[in-house]
Amino acid sequence: MTILSINNVSKSFGKHKVLDNVSFHIKEPEIVALVGPNGSGKSTLLNIIANILNSDSGTVEILGKSNKDISIYNNYSYMIDNTVLYEYLTGLDHLKFICETHRLSKESIRKAVELMEIKHFINKKVKDYSLGMKQQLLFTMSILNEPDFLVLDEPFNGLDPSTIIKVRNILLDFAKGGKTILLSSHNLSEVDQMTSHIVFVKDGKLIEEDISKYQEDVYYIKVKNAKSTLNTLKDFDFKIKSDEIVVSTIEYKLNEIIGKINEVDEIIDIRKEIKGAERRYEELYGD
Repeated sequence: MTILSINNVSKSFGKHKVLDNVSFHIKEPEIVALVGPNGSGKSTLLNIIANILNSDSGTVEILGKSNKDISIYNNYSYMIDNTVLYEYLTGLDHLKFICETHRLSKESIRKAVELMEIKHFINKKVKDYSLGMKQQLLFTMSILNEPDFLVLDEPFNGLDPSTIIKVRNILLDFAKGGKTILLSSHNLSEVDQMTSHIVFVKDGKLIEEDISKYQEDVYYIKVKNAKSTLNTLKDFDFKIKSDEIVVSTIEYKLNEIIGKINEVDEIIDIRKEIKGAERRYEELYGD
């Protein structure tokens, strides 16, 4: 069964065509990222998928059913922005409402609250929440029914680093358990850590890519005196950023670089990033 099927969908606002006859399919459980600049049509597409917004043409099916069939929400969930929250209600009130709507047990609330570790503010009114707290509540609401297909619009927005890591790990665990996740995000470093399957939105079209071919390992090597390595590393592609040497290289060459640095300086720390989404984004949207 196809998890998501978008067929020939178009949407215009006035004379501006945001989506132009786009089609896209998710056939197997995985994590897919939807990426593009502000105003490119990401949220428009997600709202059409959720049947919050009507398309001008085309159809959408979720888990083999029309997106207009409300029964899909038994196995599908959509995390939208915090405008759906009620300031005068508590976080717990929101979770109870979803439980009643989906006929879920109170145990569902306990499990989701414990998973997200939000017990310390769940009884406060939303008007007293920070942006990050609202995001955590929205995410908890979206996973309450343990959906097979989870769609998230900017889930990392406003989160501190520790919470970003927590949400990322939860989503990766969901994917390992056979769930499908479609997320839009401007946080390209997080996208790189979660998936290589990216759908870019550009000029009303969808560009679907496996960006693994663009991915490269970037090492940040912290030293005592970065400038002392200038001559030693002249044969390598590197940059100096404050007290760090930034090197893009394949892993087996790292030992050679480390050896060169150790000849003239002391290494304090090494950290690694994988960059692929950012590289491809710059190619598609750069000046």
